[in-house]
This record gives sequence, structure tokens and C-alpha cells, in this order.
Amino acid sequence: MKWKQSGPNYTNMHRAISQQLAILAAILALVVRCAATDVPRPRGVSLIKAALYQPRAADNSWVCLDGSKTIPFVQINDDYCDCPDGSDEPGTSACAQGQFHCQNKGHESVDIPSSRVQDGVCDCCDGSDESEVVRCANTCAALGAAAAIQRKNQAELHRQGAEKRLEMIARGRQLRADRETRRQELERRIKDQEALKSEKQQIKTNAEALESDALEVFKEQQRELDADTVQAEEEPQQMRQEASLSFAVYDINKDGFVEVTELMVDVNLDRDRNGVVTVEEAKYFLDERERVDLDAFVTLAWPRIKPLKMLAEGLFQPPHADAQVPPVGEVPVEATTEGIQPSHPQPTEEQVDMEASTDGDADEEGDEDQYEDEEGDVGVGEALPEVEAPAPPVYDPETQRLVEQANEARNALEEVERNIREIEQEVKEIDEQSAKDYGPHEEWAVLDGECYNFEDREYVYTLCPFDRASQKPRNGGAETTLGRWEQWIGEGYKYSKQKYGNGAACWNGPQRSATIIISCALEPRITSVGEPNRCEYYFEFETPAACDSEAQQAESVHDEL
Repeated sequence: MKWKQSGPNYTNMHRAISQQLAILAAILALVVRCAATDVPRPRGVSLIKAALYQPRAADNSWVCLDGSKTIPFVQINDDYCDCPDGSDEPGTSACAQGQFHCQNKGHESVDIPSSRVQDGVCDCCDGSDESEVVRCANTCAALGAAAAIQRKNQAELHRQGAEKRLEMIARGRQLRADRETRRQELERRIKDQEALKSEKQQIKTNAEALESDALEVFKEQQRELDADTVQAEEEPQQMRQEASLSFAVYDINKDGFVEVTELMVDVNLDRDRNGVVTVEEAKYFLDERERVDLDAFVTLAWPRIKPLKMLAEGLFQPPHADAQVPPVGEVPVEATTEGIQPSHPQPTEEQVDMEASTDGDADEEGDEDQYEDEEGDVGVGEALPEVEAPAPPVYDPETQRLVEQANEARNALEEVERNIREIEQEVKEIDEQSAKDYGPHEEWAVLDGECYNFEDREYVYTLCPFDRASQKPRNGGAETTLGRWEQWIGEGYKYSKQKYGNGAACWNGPQRSATIIISCALEPRITSVGEPNRCEYYFEFETPAACDSEAQQAESVHDEL
């Protein structure tokens, strides 16, 4: 049979059941009170332990609660400690380890150390721990009424907080749903980008093949044109010898080619002076090729490499007023390139003009220097100026079109690869966030990404739930990490306490850590921060997320224990 849970009949039935339960509870409480009054037991013994304080019928003896000794029942509460555990003196102060039970009718019963019995101080609100001479006032009724009001206020606070907690649960579940939707969308985008990457890779391969062929034809034409020029006819044999020796040095694997990776080991070719020779920098010296043979190295690579080698080896020296210009055709013996024996190559007219201009007596025209990207004189130990890149080669229209087409294909592929990396990073962040424990109903998820501050006389403390805890001096200074999110560590109820570890190390001490003790409130905030032990911090944090019945019941059981 099913009841329809609506309408006046259901309401009246529910009200009647509630009244009956209230009557039964009142009767049960009355029975308990009567039983507590009627059950005979020694002074200072609780109702729960009353059965343990009954004499043996045979000889009227009694056994200590730890079973260590048997004494006459009349020796209980005789102001002499007979039992090692002090259980024979619950109503006196004879035994240091004894316990006295305050019944405290109208309020909460408590146990106090028996050493406080008859000490002239009213410890029990009903005054049962002291004799009538002390005249302790019975304040249990007033304390019970105040406790009832406090419980009522706490219940109302919990009720309002529970409503806000329901809102946090709804938002937390929505956040999880949004993350899952976003992740599915990102997975689809990755598949699309991977397919696009394959397409762009093929386009790049085809474009670079056409570019390579066009450049090879162009370089061949350039070599033929250079061979017909006077400059190429007068090219000193020493130039080719130097290039050949350098080619042998760079050709590490001795396969007859100088490759990009073999140039990357020479830090002298670091054009932007960042300490690393990148692939792009190495390709520049190889005329945008992956590798070159000896002929291509001599005609294309060496003219670009030699100025940097000369500059790095200190061939040029700062001019002086009284410096003598060396005769044309002579260079200092120490001006040699790497791996080359000292020689006397003919200097270019631009070098002669550069040195002669320091004395103010040279103003002559010369042939165009074949090393247009050479730097000015740099003194030993001085900062090297940036090396100006030579003007790019002027291709014929068709070659230029193929080069631009290959560059566009490379850029398009790089853009797709960058998009894939960004999507994978976002997926990783979503997975990390989804792996966090936001409570049984996702109620804590809305706090992730928020930060809360608390100030005392010296520091400003910050708590960013599920991220970090930190402190910063109020008068300015660097922020110190007290710990990063680790796990929930609540006793009784898991979600009542958080642990943040692996913070900044203390001076000659351990790494800092923070424990967050959480309680129910209407608004999230830090109420206090302490450091009871060195480098161990405790935060008192309030939030509506903690206003759930399971946590309240666990806290009540923990307090009773």
C-alpha cells in the first residue's frame, strides 16, 4: 500500500506521527532520569558504570575494575586508595588517576579527575563534587538553557548553510559537466588537427621538393655567372684552401657533406648571441639547405661563415692613432682561422680602407667587398656587436614564388603543431582538475581557483583551496609558500580537514606545511592562523561546503568520544 505524499491527509498524518514520537521521547527521557535516580551506586559513579559497582552476594566483596585486587565493598569511597587503577575512590580525591562523574541534571554530564573532588572549587554545575560546606550553586538549569539556545542557533546556521551548500553542489556538478563537455570537444579538435597536420606535412614536403630543385638550378646559374665575373677569376687560391680545411673540420662524420647538426656545435656561429646555435641559424650558413658538399660549401657557406670566424678569433684589433697600417698583402701571423696554419692571404680593399681610415689619410674607392657582412674592429674583451645579416639573394620570379610557397607551407605546419600542443596542454589541465577530490557531491569544486586572506600583526596569510597556502609580511617582502595541496585528512569525517605540504624549507629546519581545519558557516573565510609547532601552520577555515549532516554527525560523535 502506498501513501500519497501530498494534501491535508498526509499533512495531518505526518503531524500526528511527529507528536507521537515527541511523546515517546519525553517518556524515554523521564524513564532514564528515574533510572538514574533509582539505581543505587557509590558517589561519583555514572549510571553506565553502576552495574560494575555491585558487591558480591557471598562475601560482600568487590573486585577492582582492572581485576588486580579484591577488597571489601565498604572500602569504596573510604578516602583511601586501595586499587592500583583508583577505581575504588570515584567519589573522593584519594586516588590521583580516579574519575568523578558529575550528573549535572538539566545540562550535560561530565567526568572530572577525582583530584578535583573536595578541593573547594565547584567543578560540576550541580555542585556534587563538593560538600555542602562549600555551598556550590546549582547552575545546570541556566547552563542547559544557554546550551539549548546555542544548539538552536547552530542548527539554524547549519540549515542556512546547507541551503547554500546545495547551491555549491549544483554549481560543482555543472563545472564537472562543463569540463567533460570541453574535453570531448578538445578530443574532436585534436583528431581534426592531426588530420590537418598530415595534410600540411604532405604540402610542405611537396613544396620543399620544388623549392630545392629550383634553388639548385638557381645556385648552378649563380655559379656559372660568378665564374664569368672578374671577381671569380681573381679569387685567391688561399680562399678555397681555407674553405676546404674548414669543410674538413666541420665534416665530423666524414661523409663528404657538412650538415646542419655539424654546424650547430660551433658556438661562433651563434648570430643572436644567445649561447645556442639554432637550426635556423645553421641553415642560414648552408643557404637554407640541410647539407652541402665541398663545392657548395666553398661558394655559398664559407663566405658567410668566415667573417664570424675571423671576428671570434680576434683577427680585428681596435685602431690606435700611432698604429702603422700594414702593407697591402700582409696580415699578422696570429690572424688565422680555426684549424688553418698561419698564412698571408690578400686582404680586401675594404679592410685596407677600414685600417687606413683610423689615421685620417685614406679616402679612396675600392672594389665591392665580397664580405659585406663583416663587422668593424672589435677590441679583445669588448662586447661583440651584432652581426648584420647579408642581403638575401635576389631570385628570379619563378624561384622566388617557389621559395615563398615553401615558407608558407612550413609556417602552416608549424601553426597546426602549435595548436595541437595548446590543445594537449588544456586537456592535461582538465584531467588534473577532474582528478581532484571535490567532495562526495562536488560541493568543493567552486572553491578551486578562489583565494582568501587573513591578516594578523605581522603577516598576511593566503589560502587558495586545492592549490596552495602562503604568507607574506605586512610591511612588504617576498611571499613564502607554506604548502601545496595534497589530500583530505579528516578524522571521523574525511572532508573536515585538508593537508598542504612541501612548502618552502625553514632555516635549518623542515619544509613548511599547513593543515586546514574546516567548519560550517554561511560565507567562506579564514578565521584564524597559528603555528603551534615550528614550520607547521594551522588554518581555521569556514565555508558552507562543510554544512552537511554527515559532517555534523561525525563531529558530534568525535566530540563525545
